[in-house]
Amino acid sequence: MSATIDSGSIKAAKNEIFREGNRSGWILLGYEGNTIKLTNKGAGKPEEIASLLRDDQVQYMLVRIPDQKDEHPTIRDVFIAWTGPKVKIIERGKKKTHVGEVEALLQPVHASLTATNSKNFNEHVIRDKSSALSGSHVID
Repeated sequence: MSATIDSGSIKAAKNEIFREGNRSGWILLGYEGNTIKLTNKGAGKPEEIASLLRDDQVQYMLVRIPDQKDEHPTIRDVFIAWTGPKVKIIERGKKKTHVGEVEALLQPVHASLTATNSKNFNEHVIRDKSSALSGSHVID
């Protein structure tokens, strides 16, 4: 199953997040038919996204969170692919082929995660799971 990506609005939203001095924010992408579109965006914490994640959908997001490295404030940009627990197995397989293309559009990112549980979707878990030393890059 091929998908069309509405890259214009997605790139514009990504540029807002990557704007110099911006230390947090997120964009959420979803499917409208066979088109991947920007469905929502925000300037706050990733917890805002949890209520927007749909159990019966595959969605993608770019999340910017504040971070600390060697006692210096910095940021971390994380790509997350959400697969709701009620997404049918055939649909999961078909849409899994789009992950690489969507992630490439949202580059550069520091880490890529997979999420399957919205209850554990928060800034602390995203920071922990996106660490290079994390054993698992899955929010479950």
